[in-house]
Amino acid sequence: MDFWGEPVRVGELLDGTWELKRLIGKGGMAEVWSAADVRTGGEAAVKFLRPDTEDLRCLDPQELEEETVALRGRFRREARFLSELRHPGIPEFYGQGSRRGLPYLVMQLIDGLSLHAFLVRCAPLPLSSAAAVAVQVADALACAHIRPLVHRDLKPHNIMLSAEGVAVLIDFGIAKPLGAHVTNYTRQGSTLGSRGYQAPEQILEKEPTTRTDIYAFGCVCYELFTGSRPFMAADHHTLNDMHLKSEPLAPSLHGAGVPPELDELILRMLAKSPQERPDAVEALETFRSMAPRSGDPAPSPRLVPDPTAPFRSPRTSPTRPGRPAPDAEEWLDPSEVADLCDAASLEIEENAPADAVGRLAELAPRVRAEWGVRRPVVARVWRIAAEGLRLAGECGGAAKLYDGLAGELGPGDGENAVAARAVARLRAAECRLAFGEIDAALRVIADCLSLAGELPAQLAERITDVCSEVTVDVEERCADPDAGD
Repeated sequence: MDFWGEPVRVGELLDGTWELKRLIGKGGMAEVWSAADVRTGGEAAVKFLRPDTEDLRCLDPQELEEETVALRGRFRREARFLSELRHPGIPEFYGQGSRRGLPYLVMQLIDGLSLHAFLVRCAPLPLSSAAAVAVQVADALACAHIRPLVHRDLKPHNIMLSAEGVAVLIDFGIAKPLGAHVTNYTRQGSTLGSRGYQAPEQILEKEPTTRTDIYAFGCVCYELFTGSRPFMAADHHTLNDMHLKSEPLAPSLHGAGVPPELDELILRMLAKSPQERPDAVEALETFRSMAPRSGDPAPSPRLVPDPTAPFRSPRTSPTRPGRPAPDAEEWLDPSEVADLCDAASLEIEENAPADAVGRLAELAPRVRAEWGVRRPVVARVWRIAAEGLRLAGECGGAAKLYDGLAGELGPGDGENAVAARAVARLRAAECRLAFGEIDAALRVIADCLSLAGELPAQLAERITDVCSEVTVDVEERCADPDAGD
Protein backbone atom coordinates (compact mmCIF):
# COMPACT_ATOMS: atom_id res chain seq x y z
CA MET A 1 0.00 0.00 0.00
CA ASP A 2 1.28 3.51 -0.76
CA PHE A 3 2.37 6.03 1.85
CA TRP A 4 -1.11 7.44 2.32
CA GLY A 5 -2.34 3.97 3.28
CA GLU A 6 -5.43 3.40 5.42
CA PRO A 7 -6.05 5.62 8.47
CA VAL A 8 -4.99 4.21 11.84
CA ARG A 9 -8.05 3.03 13.77
CA VAL A 10 -9.02 2.21 17.34
CA GLY A 11 -8.76 -1.50 18.10
CA GLU A 12 -6.03 -2.33 15.58
CA LEU A 13 -3.46 -4.85 16.75
CA LEU A 14 0.20 -4.16 15.99
CA ASP A 15 2.68 -7.02 15.83
CA GLY A 16 0.20 -9.24 17.65
CA THR A 17 0.90 -7.28 20.84
CA TRP A 18 -0.20 -3.65 20.95
CA GLU A 19 -3.92 -2.86 20.70
CA LEU A 20 -4.55 0.77 19.81
CA LYS A 21 -6.85 2.52 22.27
CA ARG A 22 -7.12 6.21 21.42
CA LEU A 23 -5.40 9.08 19.66
CA ILE A 24 -3.66 11.18 22.31
CA GLY A 25 -1.79 13.75 20.24
CA LYS A 26 -0.79 15.08 16.83
CA GLY A 27 2.34 16.94 15.82
CA GLY A 28 3.51 18.43 12.56
CA MET A 29 4.40 15.10 10.96
CA ALA A 30 3.42 12.45 13.52
CA GLU A 31 0.53 11.28 15.66
CA VAL A 32 0.64 9.39 18.96
CA TRP A 33 -1.76 6.71 20.17
CA SER A 34 -2.12 4.97 23.50
CA ALA A 35 -1.98 1.20 23.29
CA ALA A 36 -2.31 -1.82 25.58
CA ASP A 37 -0.21 -4.98 25.58
CA VAL A 38 -2.81 -7.73 25.04
CA ARG A 39 -0.56 -10.23 26.83
CA THR A 40 0.31 -8.30 29.99
CA GLY A 41 -2.10 -5.35 30.10
CA GLY A 42 0.82 -2.92 30.09
CA GLU A 43 0.45 0.46 28.42
CA ALA A 44 2.55 2.17 25.77
CA ALA A 45 2.59 5.12 23.41
CA VAL A 46 2.74 4.37 19.68
CA LYS A 47 4.03 7.09 17.40
CA PHE A 48 3.09 6.97 13.69
CA LEU A 49 4.07 9.13 10.78
CA ARG A 50 1.09 11.25 9.76
CA PRO A 51 0.14 10.59 6.14
CA ASP A 52 -2.64 13.19 6.06
CA THR A 53 -0.89 16.51 6.53
CA GLU A 54 -1.50 19.36 4.13
CA ASP A 55 2.25 19.96 3.93
CA LEU A 56 2.71 16.53 2.38
CA ARG A 57 -0.35 16.58 0.14
CA CYS A 58 0.73 19.81 -1.54
CA LEU A 59 4.07 18.33 -2.69
CA ASP A 60 4.68 17.07 -6.19
CA PRO A 61 5.51 13.35 -6.55
CA GLN A 62 9.29 13.81 -6.48
CA GLU A 63 9.17 16.14 -3.48
CA LEU A 64 6.81 13.74 -1.70
CA GLU A 65 9.18 10.84 -2.26
CA GLU A 66 12.13 12.85 -0.94
CA GLU A 67 10.20 14.02 2.11
CA THR A 68 8.89 10.56 3.00
CA VAL A 69 12.44 9.18 2.79
CA ALA A 70 13.55 11.94 5.17
CA LEU A 71 10.68 11.25 7.57
CA ARG A 72 11.36 7.52 7.65
CA GLY A 73 15.02 8.27 8.34
CA ARG A 74 13.96 10.57 11.14
CA PHE A 75 11.94 7.75 12.69
CA ARG A 76 14.86 5.32 12.46
CA ARG A 77 17.17 7.80 14.14
CA GLU A 78 14.67 8.54 16.89
CA ALA A 79 14.37 4.81 17.57
CA ARG A 80 18.13 4.48 17.83
CA PHE A 81 18.49 7.49 20.12
CA LEU A 82 15.73 6.36 22.49
CA SER A 83 17.20 2.87 22.68
CA GLU A 84 20.57 4.35 23.71
CA LEU A 85 19.33 6.97 26.20
CA ARG A 86 18.43 5.41 29.53
CA HIS A 87 17.10 8.03 31.93
CA PRO A 88 13.85 8.47 33.93
CA GLY A 89 13.35 11.81 32.18
CA ILE A 90 13.47 10.27 28.68
CA PRO A 91 10.78 7.80 27.47
CA GLU A 92 11.82 4.17 27.58
CA PHE A 93 11.95 2.61 24.12
CA TYR A 94 9.99 -0.64 23.62
CA GLY A 95 10.34 -1.31 19.90
CA GLN A 96 9.45 -0.33 16.35
CA GLY A 97 7.60 -1.75 13.37
CA SER A 98 5.69 -1.03 10.21
CA ARG A 99 1.93 -0.98 9.61
CA ARG A 100 1.00 -1.26 5.94
CA GLY A 101 4.22 0.52 5.06
CA LEU A 102 3.70 3.18 7.77
CA PRO A 103 6.55 3.11 10.34
CA TYR A 104 5.81 3.36 14.04
CA LEU A 105 7.70 3.52 17.34
CA VAL A 106 6.54 2.00 20.63
CA MET A 107 7.68 3.70 23.81
CA GLN A 108 6.78 4.45 27.41
CA LEU A 109 3.39 6.13 27.82
CA ILE A 110 3.61 9.30 29.89
CA ASP A 111 0.25 9.64 31.61
CA GLY A 112 0.04 13.35 32.25
CA LEU A 113 0.09 16.63 30.35
CA SER A 114 2.58 18.82 28.54
CA LEU A 115 4.48 21.55 30.36
CA HIS A 116 2.77 24.00 28.01
CA ALA A 117 -0.68 22.91 29.21
CA PHE A 118 0.54 22.82 32.80
CA LEU A 119 1.79 26.41 32.64
CA VAL A 120 -1.42 27.62 31.00
CA ARG A 121 -3.29 26.11 33.94
CA CYS A 122 -0.92 26.81 36.85
CA ALA A 123 1.48 29.69 36.07
CA PRO A 124 2.97 31.53 37.82
CA LEU A 125 4.58 28.72 39.81
CA PRO A 126 6.21 28.91 43.22
CA LEU A 127 10.01 29.05 42.95
CA SER A 128 10.57 25.54 44.31
CA SER A 129 7.95 24.05 41.97
CA ALA A 130 9.51 25.67 38.92
CA ALA A 131 12.95 24.54 40.09
CA ALA A 132 11.66 20.97 40.47
CA VAL A 133 10.73 20.93 36.77
CA ALA A 134 13.97 22.61 35.73
CA VAL A 135 16.13 20.12 37.65
CA GLN A 136 14.46 17.15 36.00
CA VAL A 137 14.69 18.57 32.48
CA ALA A 138 18.32 19.64 33.00
CA ASP A 139 19.19 16.13 34.21
CA ALA A 140 17.59 14.53 31.14
CA LEU A 141 19.27 17.07 28.86
CA ALA A 142 22.65 16.38 30.47
CA CYS A 143 22.12 12.67 29.76
CA ALA A 144 21.52 13.40 26.06
CA HIS A 145 24.45 15.82 25.86
CA ILE A 146 26.90 13.30 27.28
CA ARG A 147 26.31 11.11 24.21
CA PRO A 148 26.65 13.90 22.73
CA LEU A 149 23.20 14.38 21.19
CA VAL A 150 21.48 17.68 20.40
CA HIS A 151 17.66 17.60 20.83
CA ARG A 152 17.09 20.71 18.63
CA ASP A 153 13.41 21.19 19.50
CA LEU A 154 13.25 21.82 23.24
CA LYS A 155 10.03 23.65 24.17
CA PRO A 156 7.18 23.29 26.71
CA HIS A 157 5.16 21.18 24.26
CA ASN A 158 8.00 18.61 24.23
CA ILE A 159 8.20 18.25 28.00
CA MET A 160 5.61 16.04 29.68
CA LEU A 161 4.69 15.97 33.36
CA SER A 162 3.54 12.52 34.44
CA ALA A 163 0.77 11.99 36.98
CA GLU A 164 3.54 11.37 39.55
CA GLY A 165 5.16 14.73 38.78
CA VAL A 166 8.11 13.40 36.78
CA ALA A 167 9.21 15.69 33.94
CA VAL A 168 10.00 13.79 30.73
CA LEU A 169 11.74 15.18 27.65
CA ILE A 170 10.04 13.82 24.52
CA ASP A 171 10.19 14.00 20.71
CA PHE A 172 13.75 13.25 19.60
CA GLY A 173 12.56 13.24 15.99
CA ILE A 174 15.00 15.91 14.80
CA ALA A 175 17.73 15.18 17.35
CA LYS A 176 21.25 14.94 15.94
CA PRO A 177 24.52 13.43 17.16
CA LEU A 178 27.00 16.25 17.63
CA GLY A 179 29.25 16.63 14.59
CA ALA A 180 27.31 14.04 12.56
CA HIS A 181 26.68 14.90 8.94
CA VAL A 182 23.11 13.69 8.59
CA THR A 183 20.98 14.98 5.76
CA ASN A 184 17.24 14.79 5.19
CA TYR A 185 16.19 15.92 8.65
CA THR A 186 13.74 18.30 7.04
CA ARG A 187 13.04 19.95 3.72
CA GLN A 188 15.63 22.30 2.32
CA GLY A 189 14.99 25.89 3.27
CA SER A 190 13.06 25.11 6.45
CA THR A 191 14.61 26.07 9.80
CA LEU A 192 14.69 23.46 12.52
CA GLY A 193 13.26 24.09 15.97
CA SER A 194 10.13 25.91 17.06
CA ARG A 195 9.40 29.60 16.84
CA GLY A 196 10.17 31.42 20.06
CA TYR A 197 12.63 28.74 21.27
CA GLN A 198 15.20 28.72 18.47
CA ALA A 199 18.76 29.70 19.28
CA PRO A 200 20.31 32.43 17.12
CA GLU A 201 22.48 29.84 15.36
CA GLN A 202 19.36 27.83 14.47
CA ILE A 203 17.68 30.89 13.02
CA LEU A 204 20.81 31.51 10.95
CA GLU A 205 20.86 27.81 9.95
CA LYS A 206 24.32 27.23 11.42
CA GLU A 207 25.58 23.93 12.83
CA PRO A 208 23.96 23.20 16.23
CA THR A 209 25.82 22.24 19.40
CA THR A 210 24.69 21.18 22.85
CA ARG A 211 24.67 24.91 23.71
CA THR A 212 21.90 25.28 21.11
CA ASP A 213 19.68 23.20 23.39
CA ILE A 214 20.77 25.35 26.34
CA TYR A 215 19.37 28.46 24.63
CA ALA A 216 16.02 26.76 24.05
CA PHE A 217 16.09 25.49 27.64
CA GLY A 218 16.77 29.07 28.77
CA CYS A 219 13.61 30.17 26.95
CA VAL A 220 11.68 27.37 28.68
CA CYS A 221 13.12 28.28 32.09
CA TYR A 222 12.32 31.97 31.58
CA GLU A 223 8.71 31.00 31.01
CA LEU A 224 8.80 28.45 33.82
CA PHE A 225 10.03 30.90 36.47
CA THR A 226 8.24 34.06 35.29
CA GLY A 227 5.15 32.94 33.37
CA SER A 228 6.35 35.01 30.38
CA ARG A 229 8.53 34.29 27.36
CA PRO A 230 11.80 36.20 27.00
CA PHE A 231 10.62 37.73 23.71
CA MET A 232 7.13 38.27 22.29
CA ALA A 233 6.18 39.53 18.84
CA ALA A 234 3.18 39.30 16.56
CA ASP A 235 5.06 38.09 13.49
CA HIS A 236 7.73 35.49 12.88
CA HIS A 237 10.35 37.84 11.39
CA THR A 238 10.19 40.33 14.27
CA LEU A 239 10.44 37.53 16.80
CA ASN A 240 13.48 36.07 15.06
CA ASP A 241 15.09 39.50 14.97
CA MET A 242 14.58 39.88 18.72
CA HIS A 243 16.22 36.51 19.39
CA LEU A 244 19.13 37.54 17.17
CA LYS A 245 19.69 41.09 18.46
CA SER A 246 17.69 41.99 21.59
CA GLU A 247 18.67 41.37 25.19
CA PRO A 248 15.95 39.90 27.45
CA LEU A 249 14.92 41.57 30.67
CA ALA A 250 16.11 39.94 33.87
CA PRO A 251 13.57 37.32 34.99
CA SER A 252 13.30 39.03 38.40
CA LEU A 253 11.68 42.02 36.69
CA HIS A 254 8.73 39.77 35.77
CA GLY A 255 8.30 37.83 38.99
CA ALA A 256 9.00 38.58 42.64
CA GLY A 257 11.20 36.13 44.47
CA VAL A 258 13.55 35.27 41.61
CA PRO A 259 17.01 35.22 43.25
CA PRO A 260 20.04 36.92 41.67
CA GLU A 261 21.79 33.62 40.90
CA LEU A 262 18.77 32.52 38.87
CA ASP A 263 18.72 35.82 36.99
CA GLU A 264 22.39 35.37 36.16
CA LEU A 265 22.04 31.74 35.06
CA ILE A 266 19.02 32.22 32.78
CA LEU A 267 20.49 35.32 31.13
CA ARG A 268 23.69 33.35 30.43
CA MET A 269 21.60 30.53 28.98
CA LEU A 270 20.12 33.12 26.61
CA ALA A 271 23.48 34.52 25.51
CA LYS A 272 23.66 35.15 21.75
CA SER A 273 27.05 33.43 21.54
CA PRO A 274 26.94 29.65 22.22
CA GLN A 275 30.36 29.81 23.93
CA GLU A 276 28.98 32.13 26.63
CA ARG A 277 26.22 29.73 27.67
CA PRO A 278 26.61 27.26 30.57
CA ASP A 279 26.28 23.53 30.03
CA ALA A 280 23.40 21.41 31.31
CA VAL A 281 25.34 20.19 34.34
CA GLU A 282 26.02 23.73 35.58
CA ALA A 283 22.37 24.64 35.10
CA LEU A 284 21.36 21.47 36.91
CA GLU A 285 23.43 22.32 39.98
CA THR A 286 21.98 25.84 40.23
CA PHE A 287 18.40 24.63 39.86
CA ARG A 288 18.98 21.80 42.34
CA SER A 289 19.90 24.31 45.05
CA MET A 290 16.40 25.79 44.73
CA ALA A 291 14.45 22.54 44.43
CA PRO A 292 12.39 21.10 47.30
CA ARG A 293 13.83 18.49 49.63
CA SER A 294 12.51 15.42 51.35
CA GLY A 295 9.91 16.33 53.93
CA ASP A 296 9.12 19.78 52.52
CA PRO A 297 5.41 20.70 52.46
CA ALA A 298 3.40 20.37 49.26
CA PRO A 299 2.88 23.54 47.22
CA SER A 300 -0.09 25.70 48.07
CA PRO A 301 -2.33 26.00 46.17
CA ARG A 302 -2.10 22.35 45.22
CA LEU A 303 -0.58 21.49 41.82
CA VAL A 304 -1.86 18.62 39.67
CA PRO A 305 0.42 17.05 38.65
CA ASP A 306 2.87 18.07 41.35
CA PRO A 307 6.48 18.31 40.08
CA THR A 308 7.76 18.61 43.66
CA ALA A 309 6.45 15.15 44.59
CA PRO A 310 9.53 13.22 43.36
CA PHE A 311 11.68 15.45 45.59
CA ARG A 312 9.50 15.56 48.69
CA SER A 313 8.73 11.84 48.72
CA PRO A 314 11.17 9.56 50.56
CA ARG A 315 10.48 6.86 47.95
CA THR A 316 12.25 8.66 45.12
CA SER A 317 15.58 10.35 44.61
CA PRO A 318 15.74 14.12 43.95
CA THR A 319 18.63 13.60 41.53
CA ARG A 320 16.90 10.80 39.65
CA PRO A 321 13.14 11.45 39.92
CA GLY A 322 11.13 8.28 39.52
CA ARG A 323 13.93 5.94 40.62
CA PRO A 324 14.14 4.38 44.08
CA ALA A 325 16.46 6.30 46.39
CA PRO A 326 19.26 4.23 47.91
CA ASP A 327 18.83 3.26 51.54
CA ALA A 328 21.18 5.38 53.64
CA GLU A 329 22.09 2.26 55.66
CA GLU A 330 23.08 0.23 52.59
CA TRP A 331 26.66 0.28 51.38
CA LEU A 332 28.22 -1.04 48.24
CA ASP A 333 29.26 -4.68 48.38
CA PRO A 334 32.94 -4.93 47.27
CA SER A 335 32.46 -8.45 45.89
CA GLU A 336 29.48 -7.37 43.78
CA VAL A 337 31.44 -4.40 42.44
CA ALA A 338 34.38 -6.69 41.61
CA ASP A 339 32.04 -9.06 39.74
CA LEU A 340 30.59 -6.11 37.83
CA CYS A 341 34.12 -5.00 36.89
CA ASP A 342 34.84 -8.48 35.54
CA ALA A 343 31.60 -8.50 33.54
CA ALA A 344 32.30 -5.04 32.11
CA SER A 345 35.88 -6.06 31.24
CA LEU A 346 34.52 -9.05 29.33
CA GLU A 347 32.16 -6.80 27.37
CA ILE A 348 35.12 -4.57 26.48
CA GLU A 349 37.26 -7.54 25.41
CA GLU A 350 34.43 -8.62 23.11
CA ASN A 351 34.19 -5.03 21.81
CA ALA A 352 30.54 -4.96 22.88
CA PRO A 353 30.15 -2.62 25.88
CA ALA A 354 26.59 -2.97 27.17
CA ASP A 355 24.69 -3.29 30.45
CA ALA A 356 27.64 -4.08 32.74
CA VAL A 357 29.59 -1.07 31.48
CA GLY A 358 26.52 1.14 31.88
CA ARG A 359 25.90 -0.04 35.46
CA LEU A 360 29.56 0.41 36.35
CA ALA A 361 29.57 3.96 34.98
CA GLU A 362 26.49 4.79 37.07
CA LEU A 363 28.20 3.40 40.18
CA ALA A 364 31.51 5.19 39.64
CA PRO A 365 30.65 8.42 41.56
CA ARG A 366 29.18 6.42 44.43
CA VAL A 367 32.23 4.15 44.58
CA ARG A 368 34.48 7.19 44.99
CA ALA A 369 32.15 8.78 47.56
CA GLU A 370 32.00 5.65 49.73
CA TRP A 371 35.53 4.30 49.34
CA GLY A 372 37.61 7.42 48.80
CA VAL A 373 40.26 7.94 46.15
CA ARG A 374 43.12 5.77 47.38
CA ARG A 375 41.63 2.27 47.24
CA PRO A 376 42.87 0.57 44.03
CA VAL A 377 39.39 -0.78 43.28
CA VAL A 378 38.09 2.77 42.87
CA ALA A 379 40.56 3.55 40.08
CA ARG A 380 39.78 0.16 38.55
CA VAL A 381 36.05 0.96 38.43
CA TRP A 382 36.68 4.34 36.83
CA ARG A 383 39.22 2.96 34.34
CA ILE A 384 36.98 0.13 33.12
CA ALA A 385 33.91 2.37 32.99
CA ALA A 386 35.81 5.05 31.07
CA GLU A 387 37.12 2.55 28.54
CA GLY A 388 33.68 1.01 28.07
CA LEU A 389 31.95 4.35 27.55
CA ARG A 390 34.66 5.44 25.10
CA LEU A 391 34.20 2.31 23.01
CA ALA A 392 30.42 2.77 23.17
CA GLY A 393 30.75 6.32 21.82
CA GLU A 394 29.51 8.00 25.02
CA CYS A 395 32.28 10.55 24.80
CA GLY A 396 31.14 13.06 27.41
CA GLY A 397 30.77 10.50 30.18
CA ALA A 398 34.06 8.81 29.28
CA ALA A 399 35.95 12.13 29.28
CA LYS A 400 34.79 12.94 32.82
CA LEU A 401 35.92 9.55 34.08
CA TYR A 402 39.30 9.90 32.36
CA ASP A 403 39.65 13.35 33.97
CA GLY A 404 39.27 11.69 37.37
CA LEU A 405 41.92 9.11 36.48
CA ALA A 406 44.27 11.87 35.35
CA GLY A 407 43.68 13.73 38.61
CA GLU A 408 42.90 12.65 42.13
CA LEU A 409 42.29 8.99 41.24
CA GLY A 410 45.71 8.62 39.65
CA PRO A 411 47.75 5.89 41.40
CA GLY A 412 50.63 7.39 43.39
CA ASP A 413 53.59 9.42 42.14
CA GLY A 414 55.99 6.91 40.54
CA GLU A 415 56.86 6.59 36.88
CA ASN A 416 54.04 4.10 36.25
CA ALA A 417 51.59 6.57 37.76
CA VAL A 418 52.93 9.39 35.59
CA ALA A 419 52.41 7.23 32.47
CA ALA A 420 48.92 6.19 33.58
CA ARG A 421 47.90 9.82 34.10
CA ALA A 422 49.27 10.78 30.70
CA VAL A 423 47.27 8.02 29.00
CA ALA A 424 44.13 9.15 30.86
CA ARG A 425 44.71 12.75 29.69
CA LEU A 426 45.12 11.55 26.12
CA ARG A 427 41.96 9.47 26.24
CA ALA A 428 40.00 12.40 27.69
CA ALA A 429 41.30 14.61 24.87
CA GLU A 430 40.37 11.91 22.35
CA CYS A 431 36.81 11.80 23.69
CA ARG A 432 36.50 15.58 23.54
CA LEU A 433 37.33 15.54 19.84
CA ALA A 434 33.66 14.61 19.46
CA PHE A 435 32.93 18.11 20.81
CA GLY A 436 35.30 19.72 18.29
CA GLU A 437 38.11 20.39 20.81
CA ILE A 438 40.95 19.78 18.31
CA ASP A 439 43.35 22.48 19.54
CA ALA A 440 43.09 21.21 23.11
CA ALA A 441 43.88 17.67 21.93
CA LEU A 442 46.96 18.87 20.07
CA ARG A 443 48.24 20.58 23.22
CA VAL A 444 47.73 17.40 25.27
CA ILE A 445 49.55 15.33 22.63
CA ALA A 446 52.51 17.73 22.69
CA ASP A 447 52.65 17.68 26.50
CA CYS A 448 52.51 13.90 26.67
CA LEU A 449 55.14 13.38 23.98
CA SER A 450 57.45 15.69 25.93
CA LEU A 451 56.72 13.74 29.10
CA ALA A 452 57.36 10.40 27.38
CA GLY A 453 60.92 11.51 26.63
CA GLU A 454 61.65 11.53 30.37
CA LEU A 455 60.37 7.99 31.06
CA PRO A 456 61.81 4.50 30.55
CA ALA A 457 61.35 3.07 27.05
CA GLN A 458 58.49 0.71 27.92
CA LEU A 459 56.42 3.43 29.59
CA ALA A 460 57.31 5.94 26.90
CA GLU A 461 56.09 3.51 24.23
CA ARG A 462 52.80 3.12 26.06
CA ILE A 463 52.26 6.89 25.89
CA THR A 464 53.47 7.35 22.31
CA ASP A 465 51.19 4.55 21.08
CA VAL A 466 48.14 6.36 22.45
CA CYS A 467 49.47 9.68 21.14
CA SER A 468 49.60 8.11 17.68
CA GLU A 469 45.99 6.92 17.94
CA VAL A 470 44.75 10.34 18.99
CA THR A 471 46.84 12.06 16.32
CA VAL A 472 45.26 9.89 13.62
CA ASP A 473 41.81 10.85 14.94
CA VAL A 474 42.76 14.54 14.89
CA GLU A 475 44.08 14.29 11.32
CA GLU A 476 40.92 12.56 10.13
CA ARG A 477 38.73 15.21 11.69
CA CYS A 478 40.80 18.03 10.24
CA ALA A 479 40.58 16.44 6.80
CA ASP A 480 36.88 15.61 7.13
CA PRO A 481 34.86 17.18 10.00
CA ASP A 482 32.29 14.40 9.62
CA ALA A 483 34.80 11.53 9.87
CA GLY A 484 33.78 8.72 12.14
CA ASP A 485 30.10 9.66 12.34
